[in-house]
Amino acid sequence: MRPLAERLQSRKFITAIVAAIIAGLKVYFPDLPSEAIWTVVGCLMGWVAIEGAIDAVSQLAKWAAEKLNSGKEPTKEEPPV
Repeated sequence: MRPLAERLQSRKFITAIVAAIIAGLKVYFPDLPSEAIWTVVGCLMGWVAIEGAIDAVSQLAKWAAEKLNSGKEPTKEEPPV
């Protein structure tokens, strides 16, 4: 199980909190302009997309490094004399 601090920083959790805040604001302030809501939602979607791309590139780099290292034969060290 992941630590609480890591779970609080997850994209799903932050997105859910922002959605709840927007819904609450819309209930208490029905005249809230929809452009403001779409601006916040658009920024949040962009952030999630960029973070997802960073994660994908990181995984791809890790895979490529493992692939390159697996092709090399391990060197045998000579025992000390």
